[in-house]
Amino acid sequence: MEKEKTNRSAALVLILITVMVVIVALFLVVSTRHEQEAEAEREATEERVDAHRNTAFSNKWLLDEELTDRDANYIESALLSIRKTYEDRICNVHINKSKSTYTMEKLGENIYFICTEGTTETAYPKGREGALARHIVSLDKDLPIEEQDDIILGKRQTVKAVIGIKCEADQNTLTELAKKLSSKYDKAPVNATIDADMHITREKNGRVLDTSTIIKDMTSYLDSLEKTDFFGSYHTTEVEAAVQASYLKLIDTPVSRYVTSLIPTSIRGKNIALAASRIDGKVLKPDEQMSFLEALYDDSDGKSYGKAGGFLNNRVVQVEGGGICQVSTTAYDAFLKAGIIPVERYPHMCKVSYAPGGFDAALAVGTKDLVVKNTLEYPLMIRAKVKGDKLGVWIYSYSKATKGLTYKPRSKTIKSGVEYEMYLDVYKGSELQESKLISNDTYKKLKG
Repeated sequence: MEKEKTNRSAALVLILITVMVVIVALFLVVSTRHEQEAEAEREATEERVDAHRNTAFSNKWLLDEELTDRDANYIESALLSIRKTYEDRICNVHINKSKSTYTMEKLGENIYFICTEGTTETAYPKGREGALARHIVSLDKDLPIEEQDDIILGKRQTVKAVIGIKCEADQNTLTELAKKLSSKYDKAPVNATIDADMHITREKNGRVLDTSTIIKDMTSYLDSLEKTDFFGSYHTTEVEAAVQASYLKLIDTPVSRYVTSLIPTSIRGKNIALAASRIDGKVLKPDEQMSFLEALYDDSDGKSYGKAGGFLNNRVVQVEGGGICQVSTTAYDAFLKAGIIPVERYPHMCKVSYAPGGFDAALAVGTKDLVVKNTLEYPLMIRAKVKGDKLGVWIYSYSKATKGLTYKPRSKTIKSGVEYEMYLDVYKGSELQESKLISNDTYKKLKG
């Protein structure tokens, strides 16, 4: 009996040992299989990642093309192809019957790529296409191998990277182009003229090219991503001369004149003759103004004034251009007799010898000017001449410009040698129509 129990116990132990051996063997088999599977998975992961080492991950774009699995050579080649499309564009500009062709290089066009990653933008100028291609391929390659594999398997989203292209016009080049076009096509009009014998030389109309529109159109094109060539057709437009011959024909008679005396052989007399020549033949359209300072100091004739007597601090001193105020004074009184009251006029510091008080018009650079405006309904022409010891200024216009009225300037002495009131009396025939007070002038006494 005891022996049976002992045998039974031994059998149980043997069974337990066998079961445990089987379990351990099974565990070892399963464990080994898991290790093998893990190793196989690691190898597969490394193979997948290694296979993408030189190609771009997903969510990388070149314009509308996704670059997944594209290598740097492919991307660089695509970038250069796109750049060439824009570099090969041509701007065709037709002006009148002339055609000009401008390449992107000639226009200084700036073409470059922009890589946008999230909120970051990086510019890649010409010559950096290879660097940009390598950058796209390298994105996310610094992540752990497992995360890179998740990207490959679509389990992980990458940062989106988009390559765009920019085209920018060079405004400095376009500005220079506008200047050249203006120089080539613009032609200034030449006014009709009338000489002392009332002979009229006809006007010549000019032409002008609207370069601002051309540059605006070209800028819009060059700043765009338009792939086709630019074509623009433009024409110059005629610019009429400001003074037409038909207009000058209205000037047919002197409507007023005023004369003052001088010593022609003196430096002062020569200054007066030069100043008179600078306003002789000036034509003013209705409402057109003229500054005597600007006109009398216009030295485009290449001549210059000598030194002669002029006022300074109530004294007579030698100044350049001394005496030319006699021209502005004589012209002032001629304008008054035509019924034209100047826009701006000043008396001298002291009374002058060649005109009564109130009749003078002083000039001083920066402070005193005589500015006249043609208030007639017709053009007028100024004639100014020195003949012998006389300076005469005539106002020519249409014979009916003054509408039958006669104008007579008159000064009234308020305080002898010191203060005067200046009037312009208006007559129709012999009948006084109106007396206009036009100035109240006060003079200082001349010192020694």
